[in-house]
Amino acid sequence: MLAVEIAVFYTIAAAVLCWALAEALKSRTFWTAGAMLALIHSAAAFVWFYGGSHETARLETMRQTAVLTGLAFSGGIYFNYLFLIVWLGDAAWWWLAPRAYRSRPRAVSLVVRGFIFFIVVNGAVVFADGWARVVGVAAVLVAAAGLRSDTGPTFVPKPAKSVH
Repeated sequence: MLAVEIAVFYTIAAAVLCWALAEALKSRTFWTAGAMLALIHSAAAFVWFYGGSHETARLETMRQTAVLTGLAFSGGIYFNYLFLIVWLGDAAWWWLAPRAYRSRPRAVSLVVRGFIFFIVVNGAVVFADGWARVVGVAAVLVAAAGLRSDTGPTFVPKPAKSVH
């Protein structure tokens, strides 16, 4: 059971912490690590909790949403999938085309970061409990401070001055 706990719970806690540090430090490495850890978490949960069944994952996500909100919304699992696609895609873009990434419209950065922020708050604070919620709240506070201090046109910091 320890392997399941590590693969499912600790990976998402680490992903959320990486996300917060990426926002606070404007770090591509933390951004990418968080996205990868979220993917590992999702794959592990899909296998161990849902038996590899999308339908089981959809129904369980709907049940959890209904318990918390009173609304039996069956589309929540698709927001989880979109979250992974957006975060992993954004991280890949940053590595594969850093110049294009740095010059993208600010609105694109705000939409991507806002969507990820929304999903993290829901997953790590609203739907979490116990130590996971504590980690989530701390991460959201750190990330919010980073978001608030971001005054540049995009998420990436200005290139470092070269020392010759």
